[in-house]
Amino acid sequence: MLLMLLVACGGGAASAPSTPAPAPPVAAPAPVAVGPDGPETIAVPPLASISTDPADIAAGEAVFTAKGCGACHKFGEKLVGPDLAGVTARRSPTWIERMVSEPEIMTKQDPVAKDLFRTLMVQMTKQGVPPEDLPKLIAFLKSKENAVAAAPAATAPPAAPAK
Repeated sequence: MLLMLLVACGGGAASAPSTPAPAPPVAAPAPVAVGPDGPETIAVPPLASISTDPADIAAGEAVFTAKGCGACHKFGEKLVGPDLAGVTARRSPTWIERMVSEPEIMTKQDPVAKDLFRTLMVQMTKQGVPPEDLPKLIAFLKSKENAVAAAPAATAPPAAPAK
């Protein structure tokens, strides 16, 4: 019976416990170049200037509406995302293009986008804005640079009771 136990348990000479070989060291990923315009790895169309053409602004507003940007953003007040009034004064056009094009990459690599994510605790979703629409969207954002929140409608005081 002892023989059966030894055979069943792998009997025979005791062997030293095997230890796995140490894993080779893993090299840290190379840092991504991030300047004031965001990670250079995000390709966006160059924008020499922001258009003031009413047709471009209207086309940008149509993109803003069609992509549902107003569900999270307002001009003159914070909604889910940050207030967009004055965004073109706070951020470069290239930064805005990169944030719209690749928001998840930006919140992982760009210090400003990381800070916005930490503050708002909401990840902006990629809306699939075509590169050719980005300059129009920025023209629309620029047109709202001085926007303020709509003041609540004034209500008249209640009428005095008739005597």
